[in-house]
Amino acid sequence: MLLYDDTAARVLHAAADEARRLGATRYETTHVLVGLLRTADPVTLTVTVDHPQLTVDAVRAALGQPRWEGGGAPPAGGSTPEPATEFRRASRDFTAAWRPLVRARRLRPGLKLGTGELWLSVLEPAAASARIVAASGAEPDDVRHLVLATMVPDGAPVPDWPTEVPAGAVRRLLLRVLGRGGRP
Repeated sequence: MLLYDDTAARVLHAAADEARRLGATRYETTHVLVGLLRTADPVTLTVTVDHPQLTVDAVRAALGQPRWEGGGAPPAGGSTPEPATEFRRASRDFTAAWRPLVRARRLRPGLKLGTGELWLSVLEPAAASARIVAASGAEPDDVRHLVLATMVPDGAPVPDWPTEVPAGAVRRLLLRVLGRGGRP
């Protein structure tokens, strides 16, 4: 977790706790969404002020999980869950859309990834957590706009989130070699 700041690391620990509570060995975007809601960091507080229906209990209910009466973190035991393929895919998709905004200086990230970046990952359209957000009555695109607003300097315009991401250099090369497009 060297890539994440302390607040985001706490979210990922909460996600791992959530996965462990359910007997999983890997945490997915839904676990990270619960972790974000459990830790109530400043970005999450901004989101939940506008979308109070996004709660830990609401997410668990949407997933068909019983309400957990244990209070804070579940009891420790077993190994710490690792990121699942679904979470890694959402993170990769987020990064592909986020990177051009950073390069164009429309977003200015910190030295490490924070909870804003985790929110953007769980809001990726292919992520299970985005479907849970939508099922709760919050439009993922609206939540994404709120998150992006927390990531820009005061007074700066909130960038539009890219719907299409340009192919990276390796992908362009493969497309050219395979004769399926790319630059001439």
